[in-house]
Amino acid sequence: MEILRSVFTDQNFLGAIIASIIFILIGFLLRRFNIINEHGRKAVNALVMWVAIPCMAFVAFMSDFRSEDFLANILILVMDSLFYAIVMLIANLCFLRKENHRIYAILVAVGQLTFFSIPLLSSIYADHVSEVLIPGSMMTLPFRFVTYFYAYLVISSTKITKETFGKTIRGIFLTPIMICMIGGLIIWVTQNVTWQVETAEGTYGFLRIDKTLPALFRIFEFGNHMATPLCMLLMGITLGEADFLQALRNRLAWVIALSRTLLVPSAILGFCLLMQLWHWFDFSEYQLAVLVIGNGAPVGAVVSVYCDRYNREGYLASNAVFLSTFLSLLSIPACLILVRLCMQMPIFA
Repeated sequence: MEILRSVFTDQNFLGAIIASIIFILIGFLLRRFNIINEHGRKAVNALVMWVAIPCMAFVAFMSDFRSEDFLANILILVMDSLFYAIVMLIANLCFLRKENHRIYAILVAVGQLTFFSIPLLSSIYADHVSEVLIPGSMMTLPFRFVTYFYAYLVISSTKITKETFGKTIRGIFLTPIMICMIGGLIIWVTQNVTWQVETAEGTYGFLRIDKTLPALFRIFEFGNHMATPLCMLLMGITLGEADFLQALRNRLAWVIALSRTLLVPSAILGFCLLMQLWHWFDFSEYQLAVLVIGNGAPVGAVVSVYCDRYNREGYLASNAVFLSTFLSLLSIPACLILVRLCMQMPIFA
């Protein structure tokens, strides 16, 4: 009961959940009443992709560097890559008798990490932003590879050629999000060996602009503060385009949505507990929350766009996004409670 009380009296948690629900609802109503049309959705999406999320990715790495933190985050990247492979394999086996089983597996495995989980986690852990955003940013590497390479090739039925591979890889890495993330990562890792600058708070690498050039850093902070509300608004706008009744009647969409928001994060939490029990990894609450909540996000909107564009289970994907988004408003708080309960277990002592 003490854990439940601490969660539901945590003002950062309550504020993040309530604000997310309100902004999703605002986006939903704005799209439903056509105050924001399809062109408006594209404009909001562009702001998120080109301004807000890149700034969030950069700001995440403006923190002090410790070698043990770097190694832990590399291991989280490896673990998350492994989770994608395992979830994809199991989902493929479960849907093996269906013609488009590979697409169904992708819908189960790929969630809205950058648009939903990371902004939400940054709000919930507002006092420990770097502790959640750095591992979260590392997790975007396998996420983007699976989403923009594997999922694209499977759904579009594109064959891998030298031109296809090169173009897709450029599309993954030559984006504002990845450029800011990789730039921030380099600054974070090299800050102790670059030219040092004396500031009022101590000595820092000259590229730590949050300390050495705070006026310039305010630009990135402004973009960072835009990220969560714009992401939630965009999710609401996307929901506003869905057919509500059709989604409720789609049994397969329910199976995918429940798997994405309940089974996948529960399985990952169980796997992490085993790793902690066997002393393979010593998780902090932030790392555990990132892995569980990061992989408990609604079905990926980008995957839904692929399905619609190439006429491959477009209605199913759209319905799964709709259902999993609403389910996640219940499942994400449940995941946070489970994470905090688990942190009280003797294996984390």
